Amino acid sequence: MCNQETPAFAEAGLPVAPPARPERGTGPLRNGNSRGNPNLAPRCGARARSGCACRAPAMANGRRRFHGGKSTGPRTQAGMARMAAAHTTHGLYSASGAPQRAARRYIRTLIVRSRLVAEATRLRAHLPPEMAARLEQGPPELRSPPRLGSSGCSW
Repeated sequence: MCNQETPAFAEAGLPVAPPARPERGTGPLRNGNSRGNPNLAPRCGARARSGCACRAPAMANGRRRFHGGKSTGPRTQAGMARMAAAHTTHGLYSASGAPQRAARRYIRTLIVRSRLVAEATRLRAHLPPEMAARLEQGPPELRSPPRLGSSGCSW
């Protein structure tokens, strides 16, 4: 185990110091980026469902990788034309989906008003007399909404 590069004082039985290594935590990271203090990095700031802002360090775009940000959409004429020509899966958010949205809104309003009338009728004995009398006449705000005609609804 004799090393040819061993200094003379090592052969004399004196302790040999290991070669100097660079201090740990200096130099570039393994991915090539320079080192820095992540505590000083700008924060992501994306809103979570809890209402608090994300406190993770942000990337160059101002958000962390999980909170990349919303798309700004196509900017060029060609991109906008491609977007307009693209087929959607269901069309609920397009202009052609407006009749279906109106039909769903009508049904939802009808269900809510029917439930209110049923609950008020069930609790009629506990209502004040003037409110019970008004319920007998059928308050206009609880009547069925006007039915959709030929405005595009196919039912």
